[in-house]
Amino acid sequence: MPRASPSKGTRITIPPSLANFHEPGSTGYVRKAQQHALTPADGRSPDTRDAAQAAQARLLVPSDGRSPDTIDAAIQAHSPVVTVTLSPGFDWADFGIGVAAAFGTMLLLGLTMRLLTARQSRKQPRPVATA
Repeated sequence: MPRASPSKGTRITIPPSLANFHEPGSTGYVRKAQQHALTPADGRSPDTRDAAQAAQARLLVPSDGRSPDTIDAAIQAHSPVVTVTLSPGFDWADFGIGVAAAFGTMLLLGLTMRLLTARQSRKQPRPVATA
């Protein structure tokens, strides 16, 4: 029967559900130590790291430089509220106001023209001085 060489060791694989991650010498502890050794220590608290990640995520979102009020107004402008009403027909009151305004303007223009022509006809020519 062949003997196993003394330089070769036997490898035992422990499922992660059975691994003890907190005790030195266990497979899970070694993996955790290796992962911890690979990650650089930055000395920041977890809250600071979370805030830094949130700030980096905000920087990755494209910014268009508009203020929040302008962005809200643009959103509302692209989703208008449409109110449908039935027209009551021709509004005679508006027609009467328009006719009265036009008549008043024409009357004022006519009186102004009349006063200007009457004033010019009253002027008499002055005698020219001769030497």
